[in-house]
Amino acid sequence: MGTTIVTGAGSGIGRAAALQLAEAGRAVLVCDRDGPAARETCRLAESAGGRATAAIVDLSDAAATTRMVETAARGDGVSALIHSAGLFPRLSFADAVPADLDAVTSVNFRAAFVLAKACAATMTAGGALVFLTSGAGLLERAGDPFQRGFSLYGASKAALDRWALGIAAELAEAGIAVSTVTPGAVVDTPGTAAIRDEVFASMPRIAPAAVGRALAWLAAAPRLALAGRRLSAAEFGKAWGP
Repeated sequence: MGTTIVTGAGSGIGRAAALQLAEAGRAVLVCDRDGPAARETCRLAESAGGRATAAIVDLSDAAATTRMVETAARGDGVSALIHSAGLFPRLSFADAVPADLDAVTSVNFRAAFVLAKACAATMTAGGALVFLTSGAGLLERAGDPFQRGFSLYGASKAALDRWALGIAAELAEAGIAVSTVTPGAVVDTPGTAAIRDEVFASMPRIAPAAVGRALAWLAAAPRLALAGRRLSAAEFGKAWGP
């Protein structure tokens, strides 16, 4: 049983997924650019009886990202990837510059490509590639008042969905299941809790741990029957999953 790489595992959904996997006895590589946060996730995982190692990596650096995967492969091998890391600056069109586009897409989309290429090259007995996406990437949500300022983020997630689901059939032939997961509701975080708006307050909520459970289940084995699907964590255990 190989290692599962979880990006953005220093906090939030990524940490929740990493802890779920560690508690289930899986070896986890906790990838985050925040060293103290990654090491805290490892401490929590080990306290729960799991095995976790920190990898302090800036995912905008393709060479460093590839080296991380290759190092993991030389150890226990890589059985799965959860790409949860993401940048979501709130920027108007007037304020955004090309460097902002490059920063957001380098982590949210390009890093997914780099990670998938490196992981798939090591997965000789199949595996799982799971990418966290967002409702912000849906065309029908583009005009939502709550999405104002998140056009770069939404575009990067739309690209991620299209690309990931587009390669799913190719990789399924090698026994590698590719899927994307959207929370399916507003994720409860300190940031969303601080938004004071009556309509926003009435929107459905989901805890990071609930999204983490869905991601961890998909990563635990190649779920080829679900390959090529955009799944909602809010429907985990209902429309799909165990």
